[in-house]
Amino acid sequence: MPSAKPIGFFDSGMGGLSVVRTARQLLPLEDICYCGDSANAPYGTKKPEEIQALTRAGVQILLDQDVKALVLACNTASGVALTHLQAALDIPVLGIQPAMEAAQRLRRTGEILVLATPATFKTARYGALKARFGRHTLDLPAPGLMEFVERLELEGPLLEAFLRALFNPCQGKAIDVVVLGCTHYPFLCAAIQPFFPDAVLIDDSPQVAAQLREQLQALDLLTPNTKSGSLRLFSSGGERAVALMRRLLPDPSEAGICPD
Repeated sequence: MPSAKPIGFFDSGMGGLSVVRTARQLLPLEDICYCGDSANAPYGTKKPEEIQALTRAGVQILLDQDVKALVLACNTASGVALTHLQAALDIPVLGIQPAMEAAQRLRRTGEILVLATPATFKTARYGALKARFGRHTLDLPAPGLMEFVERLELEGPLLEAFLRALFNPCQGKAIDVVVLGCTHYPFLCAAIQPFFPDAVLIDDSPQVAAQLREQLQALDLLTPNTKSGSLRLFSSGGERAVALMRRLLPDPSEAGICPD
């Protein structure tokens, strides 16, 4: 039967808000609880066992809110913990992954550049994705990039210098598509695009949002509410991190953010 329970979104920090932003466009009536583990970010340079333990702890915060579905809005956490959580929980659990299938459809004659954390590239989930959709792709680990978003440093000379050094190996290559394989990276599109002016920048959040709506609809779990849904924010980083999250979502459509 229809359910007014919230949907839970988990990320290693603030990046998963890019997935929330997309999901709210498709599911504007749903209440959302978001948990970011900013105190332990980044996950992308940690060992799988640590990522697994941290993800379970963060997910438990959302389960305590009685969520009706869970989205791991973190490529690294999805690669390490998704299968375990799907087996352990009796609610829909969705993950995110680098949007390589979509990238293959968009590629013209050049290459596909995949940006992700070192840990994401090492997961079996990414290996399987690479085996299916890895033609003409270049993998580029980007340790240190997500921290710019955690600091809300979305522009400026330090970020530009970091990106220039990061993308130096790609100079002279024809890049058709840049896959943003970390949910923090969509917040840096304006800074990344000038390095690849002819490329399309994509991420997996539209696919995840569509899958979420389909699963809720199939299970008759869509909310019966008729007013716009709320967004409740939790962070292991405390009030400072929550305040930064609020600044990362300044759009009027996010006016439903709940006071904590």
